[in-house]
Amino acid sequence: MIKGCIFDLDGTLANTLLDLAFSANKVLEMHHLPIHDISDYNLFVGNGVKKLMERALGDEHLDILDECLRDFYRIYDEHLLDNTKAYDGIIELVDELYNDGILLAVVTNKPHHNAVKLTEYLFPHKFISIYGNQNIYPVKPCPDSLYLALNDMQLSEDDCIFIGDSNVDVQTAKNAHMPCIGVAWGFRGRKELEAAGADYVIDKANEIASIIDEYRN
Repeated sequence: MIKGCIFDLDGTLANTLLDLAFSANKVLEMHHLPIHDISDYNLFVGNGVKKLMERALGDEHLDILDECLRDFYRIYDEHLLDNTKAYDGIIELVDELYNDGILLAVVTNKPHHNAVKLTEYLFPHKFISIYGNQNIYPVKPCPDSLYLALNDMQLSEDDCIFIGDSNVDVQTAKNAHMPCIGVAWGFRGRKELEAAGADYVIDKANEIASIIDEYRN
């Protein structure tokens, strides 16, 4: 029986791509480097900010990575909420799950303070735990942050389901021995999620509640 849901954030709960791409491109402009199309960032995100900037810079410019990371953190902090919004049906879904007694948590590779600010802005007081990248545990697909969330929720892997939009999320769930719902509306799409072996791949937010009901019956 499912008693809790752990969500990825970027590409799953919220469409953050415009603000991430804007911030990374501003960094590239500052260093007189060519910028990328927004669509390119669908493949750049998912493994944390360091990997995002590595991909945006390319191998030939990794010598300035540390400086660019500092610039990115500063710029993104200022533009975190400019264009970011919850995906269609997600606010209603979170409210429904919360009111139905399902425990909720966020586990993301986004910088921790950004993850907390964004989650609380969009879904105030709905999530028991929010775990972002804070350099005290490895990023996903290592399952350590999922285990921390499970501990906070006082649930086992069998009581919970993980929901994300990328192969990183599917692998994280597998590493934690949890079922996984892949959301096709995110940054990577249905094909990647199916290839990664997600237990479910869905197109609409309300399908999550239906899957949870299946586990209850």
